[in-house]
Amino acid sequence: MTSTCKDSTTKSARRYISPRTRPLTSEEAQVRALAYAIKDPDCDQDLIDAAAREMAKLIEGERGYLIPVPSHTLGTHANTKLAHAIAFCTGGKFEVRDMLDREAPTESACERHRNKLPPLDPNAHMISVHHPAKLILTGTEKIYFVDNVITSGNTIEACRRAMLRLGTGLVYADAHHDIPNKLATKGTTP
Repeated sequence: MTSTCKDSTTKSARRYISPRTRPLTSEEAQVRALAYAIKDPDCDQDLIDAAAREMAKLIEGERGYLIPVPSHTLGTHANTKLAHAIAFCTGGKFEVRDMLDREAPTESACERHRNKLPPLDPNAHMISVHHPAKLILTGTEKIYFVDNVITSGNTIEACRRAMLRLGTGLVYADAHHDIPNKLATKGTTP
């Protein structure tokens, strides 16, 4: 399966290694476990805060917005909790704006990968803006789309398209890119 993802801006705190590729180190297994845990809206706040601290270190700019990415099941609750924890780590310089929706549920990227199906095209994610007036942009604000993991890059691209091509991804773990310098944490090269 080849990828056509052109994402080169998403910031990731950690590398997400598949156990199907090789045995995982203890640290890699912990990254996978935390990435899965923060997908759950009922995740323990201490775990969310641990991921948020790492993700907040990647934020550039003096102020801006953190926009939760809707899950494949339509919800934003888990990513909204994560975004609020990141905003707290920025000292309130970044505000959370829960403003994206999916028009219908989609198959998860993980499930598609397991079934050896290609990633969904960005348009197939059916992401739209439901509160466009919630952002006040003067030209200096940064916009980040908050998610737990990037797999194909197409969900982040769908968010960018919904936001008139503004914004970049901010994820805890990267399961897609093979560029070590995109990762904030040393020692997590692919």
